[in-house]
Amino acid sequence: MTTQDIVETWRREAIQEGVEQGVKQGLEQGERKLLLRQLRRRFGAAVDGEIERRVGTASVEQVEIWAERVLSAATLAELLAD
Repeated sequence: MTTQDIVETWRREAIQEGVEQGVKQGLEQGERKLLLRQLRRRFGAAVDGEIERRVGTASVEQVEIWAERVLSAATLAELLAD
């Protein structure tokens, strides 16, 4: 394997890794956006900038937990309980 082959292999791997990371980030961003839409629909004006910040900075796991609670929680506070 020549140096050029090694560099080309590395370049392809780096591009693939970048694409995969971009897709992952896009999916996470979509999940957050969907959750916020659901929260606004369900709880209206109670979903303020602070709630948006919490959703925007929460872990993926936390967003998934909240998304599961969106139909069953009686209040926004109950839904966002950690």
